[in-house]
Amino acid sequence: MGLSYNDLILLRFIQKRERTLLSTVAFQFGKNEISIRRAIEQINLYSESPLIEIKKSHCICRLSYSDYVDFARHISMKDYASSWLERIRVMIVAIFFHGCVNASALYEQWGFSLTTKKQDTAHLRQFLKDYKLTLQTVKTKGLTIVGDELMLRFLVIDILHPLLEFTAENQIEARFANTPLENQTYALAEPYLLPVSPQAVEHLESFLAHHSLSINYPSKKFLLLFFCIMIIRPVTKDMTFSSHLPLAPMNLYFSDSSPVNWFCNVAVSMMNFSRSLDFPVDYRLWYTTEDFVEHVIASLPQPFFIRDDFILELYNYFYREITLAHFHCTFVDKTVENTRGQFPGLYQTIEKYAVLFKAAYNFNFAEEHTSTLTLLIQKHILRNQTITGEHKKVVIVTSINFERVSFFLEQIHDKINLKWTGTLNINEIHRLKSMDYDYIFCFSTRIYNLLHGKNFPVIKINFFVTPSEIEHLLSLGFTTLKHRFHTTSFVLALAGKSQEEMIRYLTCEYGDYFV
Repeated sequence: MGLSYNDLILLRFIQKRERTLLSTVAFQFGKNEISIRRAIEQINLYSESPLIEIKKSHCICRLSYSDYVDFARHISMKDYASSWLERIRVMIVAIFFHGCVNASALYEQWGFSLTTKKQDTAHLRQFLKDYKLTLQTVKTKGLTIVGDELMLRFLVIDILHPLLEFTAENQIEARFANTPLENQTYALAEPYLLPVSPQAVEHLESFLAHHSLSINYPSKKFLLLFFCIMIIRPVTKDMTFSSHLPLAPMNLYFSDSSPVNWFCNVAVSMMNFSRSLDFPVDYRLWYTTEDFVEHVIASLPQPFFIRDDFILELYNYFYREITLAHFHCTFVDKTVENTRGQFPGLYQTIEKYAVLFKAAYNFNFAEEHTSTLTLLIQKHILRNQTITGEHKKVVIVTSINFERVSFFLEQIHDKINLKWTGTLNINEIHRLKSMDYDYIFCFSTRIYNLLHGKNFPVIKINFFVTPSEIEHLLSLGFTTLKHRFHTTSFVLALAGKSQEEMIRYLTCEYGDYFV
């Protein structure tokens, strides 16, 4: 029968928690407890000692992350039960870099029958329709893909970016925990990516420096792959571009070539930066966002005044996510879970008014969207209640997106005085040497072990902060919200300023105090 991708996801889910209720696991995976028990039995067949134990309705896994990685990377193709989706991804990447794929030879190598190949080919043909792409047969060569070039590029990047890592030296390497088919997919692309990656890194770093931007880790991998492919596969006049975007892309300068410039601006419009780019004005999106915000805030037990900067933050989020959804690209955040459980009322309200974007853009909220929007709006609820005082300085090291980090900061500001001095991704750790901070916060065991091993003052903290963690922070010298303004100093700072100057001063200098 073999281990499947879903089996490995289940093992990783339990391994991260070490001990969790069987009912919680069943709920997370949308299965009953009997099915989870069977899956665990299947997983345990591939180890000399049980990887997961079930005791008193708890799932227990004592593997470290490195143990999990070691287990995953040693699964052979013979012991792996691949899905049709995994197999067609291999074919798509092979076609993109090689021009064609001999499907019969590939399926013979895998040990699958011609019937399976035929069924998978039908799945592939249907799958490509959503991307405005068509599967064609080239005589004596095999299968190829034709159609919208930009759709094809983003499809390939979406397949590849979870399978690789960029080291601190910006070198490309395969992710350690890849499945056998993921390793085969990566191996097809690696000979093409490695020679051009230094130039792609240079392009990206130049862009980020010029615009004073930081980028989260998944977006960095995505954008670096995009620049690699722009070098490997130059844009030519005979390429087909049939993408009619729901929203206009950015209008930044990358190249004198109009098609190249357009390609790059579309890609940049989809990425998660530390601060939002200045997206073009789209009145329909603005009014839809405004309508959405007004409905959600009016549904709160204590509605508050809606500022334009609040609407703009959500407008920028929707601009990016609607463009991503158009190309069927995904950035799934596995660190932050159970937002629905933390804020059920707000979560359900956001689900209710998602219909506004369905009607305007045929944009359906995935769980990822509803979760992030819940955190963004909850951040503003907290912001309208929060006054802070003196701070300890904190850097956050994480791969999660910046909107979610901004919620975390607003959430912890509600309990603890701190000053956020920056967010870094996992391969920007070298920048810590030049930053001013007292502590580093992280959410994952992997990042904690890496930083702790280098003797950094790192604190692993739950994304949804617990009372015991607040107590721990207080024991480390963080302070609570028991501070007031020094009246004389504050009045002197405002003396002689016009109303507009006062607002600008208070917003810039005391953004944590005034909303």
